[in-house]
Amino acid sequence: MYPFGFETLMVRNRWYIACFASEIDDGPIERTILGKPVALYRTEAGVATAMYGICPHRYYPLAKGRVRGDALVCGYHGFAFAADGKCVDIPSQGTGANFCQPVFPLLERGPFCWIWMGDGEKADPDLLPPYEDFGLDQPGWRASSFDYFRVGGRAQLLIDNLMDLTHLPYVHHHIAGGDSMARTAMREEPRPRSYRLVRQSKVPWTPFFDHLYGAGNRYEGLADFESITDFYGPELIRTNLPLLRRIDGMENVPPALGELHLLHGITPESETSCHYYGVSVRNFRLDSEEVDQFELESDMHIRGQDKAAIEAVEARLDASAALQRELLAKSDTPAAKVRALIKQMLEAEQ
Repeated sequence: MYPFGFETLMVRNRWYIACFASEIDDGPIERTILGKPVALYRTEAGVATAMYGICPHRYYPLAKGRVRGDALVCGYHGFAFAADGKCVDIPSQGTGANFCQPVFPLLERGPFCWIWMGDGEKADPDLLPPYEDFGLDQPGWRASSFDYFRVGGRAQLLIDNLMDLTHLPYVHHHIAGGDSMARTAMREEPRPRSYRLVRQSKVPWTPFFDHLYGAGNRYEGLADFESITDFYGPELIRTNLPLLRRIDGMENVPPALGELHLLHGITPESETSCHYYGVSVRNFRLDSEEVDQFELESDMHIRGQDKAAIEAVEARLDASAALQRELLAKSDTPAAKVRALIKQMLEAEQ
């Protein structure tokens, strides 16, 4: 399959976002992850649990059932499965069964539940993305703009999209100042937990900044900025709003002009579709519900535009790749390096 030539594009030995933690507060839900239906629910003690989502009796979706104590009860014939997967009740015969439904390691950390669909012996919690890198669940930071899209395109297209921000003035042409991302100086920074790319350019004050930072912080002319992209793995990419470093010779940028991190959680649903989770994390205007609402509306609009672009590519991708060689530009260098990293992960799992 494009772009690697393997039968699968899905790296399995990673922690992927299964759902927002709040999604399973009211009962079981189903989400297809790496090609498998998974039932997600909480036990009586509130522990997030992930179980293979199809009942082995008549193959009914378990998420259509209910939670009883710690067990998930099938809504078709009442078969009940404990949190460890053991079949503890078959009502028609008054017994359980010597059968275990597959369960998957699931970790709840802040707003996310992370699932491990690969080799269970390798499911090390230390392999979760480092929250301290981007302020998530950390003091002095506020998380907002929780949004979700199902994208009808392979996860690699979303990864490519996030590693090449030259699409901003075209796909997201409504954003004033997006032209500053069309051509930027780029440098890489070696890091133990991510592949980091830093973009540098100049940006004017825009109406977008009015909503975000407040009109009282307007500046004249151009400001130097740095925009950071961190690829932690095929499951998570962090981008950020351009961090202003200098404004017309000012050595100290006003404190209100803080940092805003945009988190992009990417979980393959199938070979040609994925789940897209978004969260914004900031260290300024922490009590502003106005900023929360603006971020949510803005992120939903922007991520929706990315979804539409990716689905348009996916619709003709296999036929197009068979007929024409891909033309890459200098701006694709970061995406190409990330592809190489993912290819190494896939090769290791072959």
